[in-house]
Amino acid sequence: MLETIAKKMAELGFTQYEARAYVSLLQNFPATRYEISKQSGIPRSAIYDIIKRLERFGAVNAISAKPEKYVPLPPDKLIELLENRYKSKIAEFYRGVSNLQVNLESENLWNITGYANLILKAREMVANAREEIYLSAWNREIQELKNELKAAVERGVKVVLFSFTKTVNLGLVYCYNLEEKELEKAWDHKIILVRDREELLMGEANKEIPRKVAWTQNKAIVMIAANHIILDITLYGVRVGVDISEVVIENHPGELALVGRLLRERFPDKPAINLDFSKAAAEPADTLTV
Repeated sequence: MLETIAKKMAELGFTQYEARAYVSLLQNFPATRYEISKQSGIPRSAIYDIIKRLERFGAVNAISAKPEKYVPLPPDKLIELLENRYKSKIAEFYRGVSNLQVNLESENLWNITGYANLILKAREMVANAREEIYLSAWNREIQELKNELKAAVERGVKVVLFSFTKTVNLGLVYCYNLEEKELEKAWDHKIILVRDREELLMGEANKEIPRKVAWTQNKAIVMIAANHIILDITLYGVRVGVDISEVVIENHPGELALVGRLLRERFPDKPAINLDFSKAAAEPADTLTV
């Protein structure tokens, strides 16, 4: 337990010795430096400097002088202290970098590495959605985003989910209800997330191996990805006989009706061509295209 908590504290910027000293005090206080050293395994030659650094930070306090004994700051107060300090440092950093002349093209393709970072970015995108979310993913990843997706639906965002696996019932859901474990024998987990036709996150969702996924605001790439999801849903509709007109919407009023007529004239004997998506013409202009 001590080592596990100490590792978490180390991720917050404490050294291993500082973390072990603090956790040791939580378990047995008040304590002298000698007692802390003995309980935590920190060398006696190092314990003086360790306690002084923790004292300057505010994580421990001395309550007596002879001999000096220390008590830890309660965990909830330490978290509050860390939050305030990080907020302050972030604000200072932002003030510094905002004065620099930086010209980064937002339409470039950026890499996000690791499953945890993938999920964090996806949650951020869903939370920032104003109008619509198109998401193609496996149930494991959809479950990770479930709370954010639910909140998006509740605030009126159009949420469209496509999956080959069984998944949640949130928004407009199109799924084949296949067993995830069986599907994993043939495919790797993938995710395509499009927010408001402005932002795309796409790649392999691998929990075991840190893969790179792509993030971009390049409008052409965003629309290609959105159309990929729509194509999968269109094929789903054809295969299982489901009306998918709420998903297949048009970029300009009347274009679906026109394309549908031209296709029926060109392929009069093809049943699938006779599917009518023209009711989508009632949807607002300048939305997703097929």
